[in-house]
Amino acid sequence: MPLLPETARQVDLLVARAQAEGRGPSLALGVVRDGRLAHLAVVGETPRPDGDLQYRVGSITKTMTAVLVMQQRDAGRLALDDPLDAHLPGTPVGAVTVRHLLGHVSGLQREPDGDWWERAEGTDLDTLLAGLTPDKIAHPPHFVYHYSNLAYGLLGAVLERITGTPWADLLTERLLTPLGMRRTTYHPTEPYAPGYVVHPWHETLREEPRTDTGAMAPAGQLWSTVEDLGRWAAFLADPDPAMLSPATLTEMCAPVVINDLDSWTGGHGLGVELYRVGDRVYVGHGGSMPGYVAGLAVHRPTRTAVVNFANAYGLRGHHIGALGREALTL
Repeated sequence: MPLLPETARQVDLLVARAQAEGRGPSLALGVVRDGRLAHLAVVGETPRPDGDLQYRVGSITKTMTAVLVMQQRDAGRLALDDPLDAHLPGTPVGAVTVRHLLGHVSGLQREPDGDWWERAEGTDLDTLLAGLTPDKIAHPPHFVYHYSNLAYGLLGAVLERITGTPWADLLTERLLTPLGMRRTTYHPTEPYAPGYVVHPWHETLREEPRTDTGAMAPAGQLWSTVEDLGRWAAFLADPDPAMLSPATLTEMCAPVVINDLDSWTGGHGLGVELYRVGDRVYVGHGGSMPGYVAGLAVHRPTRTAVVNFANAYGLRGHHIGALGREALTL
């Protein structure tokens, strides 16, 4: 069902303004309704976007890792309250649970080491696990919301240990292939948008590295398109029961923690972010990697969603996730 012409015009205007004011080389936004792409708004020439152009999705990858974990839970191979030690024995952070890791209440520090992991070539799983030390616990588990990329690297390790299958292969087998997400890949595949940093004064572009994050891939490695990420948004709105029980997805969308204690506008479920906008609650996630920002927001009761990308590390004066939620509210 397409958007009403006036709604489409307003969405297009939002996207055009954000790209112009934010100095984004390109920006693409798709509206998904009842499982289909109902509207595509694109602007920019570096490169000219379309529904099949790949961008890096960053931490939206975490939503897929979380679904893989819940599939294993439903199959009886793990429990949410299993300590990490039950699946990765011998680590000094083994008391945190799978639920803690999924909901960003494990207390684990944000990054696996002192470097910004997104800009460094990743290590293998054995090296990641060997680097765990007791001081990786930054806060007492369960009591404090503390976003952790490291937690999702460890969830990927749990999946590999349980299934005997590398995370990327498991993702393809259990999610991407069944959903027809042929343009969602571990490495970029043409056509894709190069990612840039825009100089704040003279607006020249510096291309950013496209790193392989290795064992941290479950936290943010993937590349996708508006059309493919729209398929994922449709799944989060109304999952195929052969892949994931709708009751399990509803469980994932219940708050584990509120991350905005002043106004309760944001929280986190089991792998999905929760956003309260007026009387509605959207589920989804944001993403960023060097040269890229991305957003995913879904209103499950109406099976309506917005996915959006830009190939710049931030849009001046605009936030990619807030832009998507504004379009979704429209």
